[in-house]
Amino acid sequence: MSKEESRIALKRVIGTYSAFSMGYADIGADIYIAIGLIAFYAGSAAPLAFLLASITYIITGLCYAELASKYPVAGGAQFFSMKAFGNFHGFLAGWGLMLDYTICIALFSLASVGYLSFIVQILFGTNILLQSPYYGLMSIILILGLMILNIIGIRWSSNFNVIFVTISLITITVFLLFGLPTIVINGGIERWIVDLGSIGINPSWDNFLYATSLAMVSYIGIESISQAAEETKNPAKVIPKATKWTIISIVIFTISVSLLSVTLLPPSFIGAHSQNPLISIASTLPFIGGMFPIWIAFVGFAACYVSTNTGVIGVSRVTFSMGRLRLFPSSFAKLHSKFYTPYVTIILFSLIASLLIFINTSLKSIDLLSLIASLYNFGALISYMYVNLSTIALRFKDNSERAWKVPLNITIKRGGQKYFLPILPFFGFISCLLIWLIVVGTHEVGRLLGSIWFLIGIIIYLIQRRHEEK
Repeated sequence: MSKEESRIALKRVIGTYSAFSMGYADIGADIYIAIGLIAFYAGSAAPLAFLLASITYIITGLCYAELASKYPVAGGAQFFSMKAFGNFHGFLAGWGLMLDYTICIALFSLASVGYLSFIVQILFGTNILLQSPYYGLMSIILILGLMILNIIGIRWSSNFNVIFVTISLITITVFLLFGLPTIVINGGIERWIVDLGSIGINPSWDNFLYATSLAMVSYIGIESISQAAEETKNPAKVIPKATKWTIISIVIFTISVSLLSVTLLPPSFIGAHSQNPLISIASTLPFIGGMFPIWIAFVGFAACYVSTNTGVIGVSRVTFSMGRLRLFPSSFAKLHSKFYTPYVTIILFSLIASLLIFINTSLKSIDLLSLIASLYNFGALISYMYVNLSTIALRFKDNSERAWKVPLNITIKRGGQKYFLPILPFFGFISCLLIWLIVVGTHEVGRLLGSIWFLIGIIIYLIQRRHEEK
C-alpha cells in the first residue's frame, strides 16, 4: 500500500458481533417508532404490512451480504453501483443513501427524546421534552454528542453500539416471552385472525398500502454493515454471517411485536402514542407491567440513540467513499490526522440533520416527528434497487470467486465460461420499485424533498465532473 493510499485507508477494527450490532442498531431501533405509525394506518393488519415490507428487506440484505464480502470497501451501494454501471449510477445510489442517512440522524434523535421524555416525566413530573422547542433542541444536543464521539473513532462508536444492542436484544426477548403467551391465553390470536377479514374496509386498501410503504422504515439500515466493510476484520466471513443474523432477528422481532401491539391494545390507541408506543404495550404485560415500562423507556432511548449513531457512521462513510473516488470534492475524503476518521463528512452531515430539526422546532412534537418520518425511504429505496441490479450485473461483469453468494441461481454458459444468474435480486428490484412508487404516490413532502435532493445532486455531479475534466 502506498503512502497516499495509507493516508486515506480506514482501520479494520470491527468483528462479527460488532458488525451485527451495527446492522441491528440501525434497523432494530425502528421498531420503537414504526409500530405506532403502522398500527395507526393498518389497524389489525399491521403485522401483514410488516411482513410484505420484509420481502424487500430480506432479498436486499442478502445482496448486500454478497457484494460487501466481495468488495469490502466503504461506500456500499454507491461503490457497487459504480462498479456495475459506472460513475453516474454510483453517484445516484450514494446520493440517495446520503438523504436517508441524514434523515435517519434527525428521525432517531427525535425518537430518542420521545422515550427520554417518559423518564424525565417519571423523575421530575414534567413532560417539557415533548414541548416545543425543547423537543427539537434536545435532539440537536444528542446529535452533536455523537458527532464528537464519531470523530474520536469508530472503535468507541462501535463499542457504544455493542453495549446497547445487547441490552435491547435481551429486553425485546423478555417482552415477547411475557407478551406472546398472554395473547394466546386471552384469545388475542383468534380475534386478530377474524379482524383480518375486514382488510379492504378497515383498513382500506389505500391505508394498508400506505402503511406498507411506512413499514419499510423498520427495515431501512441493512446497508450499515456494508458501509463499515472497510473497517471490518475478515469481511469475507464476518459480513455474510452478521447480515444473516441481522435479517433473522429483525424480521422475527418486528412482526412479533407488531402482533402484540394490535392484540394487547386497540390499534388506534397505539397510533395515538407514536412517540413512544412500546411503553404503552409494556404496561399491559402480566407480572412485569408495573415497572417494565420504565425499563422500556430507557432501552427505547438507548436503541434509538444508537440508531442515530449508525446514521452518522453511514453517511460519513458514503461521502468519504465518494470523495475518494472523485465523485465528490476530494476534501470529503480527508481523515483526521490523529483519529483517522472522516471528520469533514461527520461534522457536515451531523450539522445538516441538526439544521433540519432546528428550522422546524416551532412545530408540536408529534408534528415534527411525522414531518421527518415522511421524508424517509425515498432515497434508500432507489439505492436498494441499484444494489439488487448490481448483484445481477456483477455476476457477469466480474465472474471471479465470491466468498458467499445469494441463493437460488441459474447456471448460464457464455463464451466458454460458466455464470451463475441470481433469481432473488429480480424479485428484490421489483419489490423495491413497487414500494418506492407507493412512497412517491402517497408521501407528498417526501416526494417533493426527494426530487429536489436528486436534482441538486445531479447538478453537483455535473459540476464535479467538469472540474475533474479540467
